[in-house]
Amino acid sequence: MESDMNHSGKIDRVLLPLWSLVIILVGILPLTNFVGHSHWEYIQWLPSAENLRSRRFLFDIVANIALFLPLGYLLDRGRPSGTGRHSLLLSAGAASLLSLGIEWSQVYCHNRQPSPTDVVSNITGSLLGVLLSIRCKGATSQQNPTLTPNPPDHTLVP
Repeated sequence: MESDMNHSGKIDRVLLPLWSLVIILVGILPLTNFVGHSHWEYIQWLPSAENLRSRRFLFDIVANIALFLPLGYLLDRGRPSGTGRHSLLLSAGAASLLSLGIEWSQVYCHNRQPSPTDVVSNITGSLLGVLLSIRCKGATSQQNPTLTPNPPDHTLVP
């Protein structure tokens, strides 16, 4: 059982940089949008009332959460040990760096609209991924309890 967990952790550590690359590519492609000057006027600092009623706005939030959820999941699964709080902080930090980098690059792109809402959605998705991973770990440990050779009270009764 332990070797299965180690093998799974190794796979997760390989998938993590690959998924990070997918996130970066989704955020910056097509490269033809990138130009040498900024577009600060395109930033949507606060969503408008029209945006809040828009299906497109809701779709963007859900898509950003879904894109970053595997990041948090893989970050937690790839760690051999640690507390849930540490995983949440690590995930929030990694999602923040990735998201802010992508949004910064979008300031220099035509046809892209960077927004703080995207950053919040991305961090939320990553945190939900960690919580999902923690929940899956808990469910697995309940299904496969570790067997001890002697009961906790040290009796030899079967």
